[in-house]
Amino acid sequence: MLRSYIGLLALASTVIISVMPARAADYAAHPRKARPAASVLQIDRGPNPYCGPRCGCPDAVYVRHRSLEAAYPYTVDPRTRSDEPHYYYGPNRTYVRYVNPRNPDLVFQY
Repeated sequence: MLRSYIGLLALASTVIISVMPARAADYAAHPRKARPAASVLQIDRGPNPYCGPRCGCPDAVYVRHRSLEAAYPYTVDPRTRSDEPHYYYGPNRTYVRYVNPRNPDLVFQY
């Protein structure tokens, strides 16, 4: 009998708590105080954020070459797949490489 009273009391308290309005939503929000400036050194890089004092501004070079693609034949069974896929060259694509202006000859090295 005590268990039924405890269950009834828990149910009643849950209903009362969920029906009560939220008081925290009625509080006024105070604006934050202004923080002092950060002590971290900020480097002004101008209009381009990727330019720096060490390597300058990178230049873009567009390189075209064929893409390497892979495919399995239509007869392959994925449950017993033990062979390698067939590799082939696909269509020509354009890729972008970025050049360091101090060493422009290194653009074609990987």
